Amino acid sequence: MIILYIILGIFLLLILMQFITVSLAKKTKGKHLTDLNNRLKILEGGKSKGLVYFFSPSCHACKSQTPIIKKIQSKHRNVFDVDISRDLDTARKFGVKATPTTVVVEGGVIIQVFLGVKNREILEKYL
Repeated sequence: MIILYIILGIFLLLILMQFITVSLAKKTKGKHLTDLNNRLKILEGGKSKGLVYFFSPSCHACKSQTPIIKKIQSKHRNVFDVDISRDLDTARKFGVKATPTTVVVEGGVIIQVFLGVKNREILEKYL
């Protein structure tokens, strides 16, 4: 019986962690971006619009999302990818807490955040 309670506790903990991650992602909407690196500097102001995809080489879901992003990048110049294992500072500026995360930026402001794998049509709608 104790094992059942442990399993249930772990399951509830995972659900709580997922809820917290989604809540934190929603809070980044409306955030103004500043001090971005050279490649992403174009997104800071004006009428610029783009997608920033955050991934990690060790993330299994990222292995499904990355080919989708690469196809979008081949058609659009305003799609960027950031390996958080190499550029954690940029991920922090965007408020990224999990991978894969795709952020839509318009005029230097985060307007949408997608957690997990999303299909190409959904992402291209924001370009």
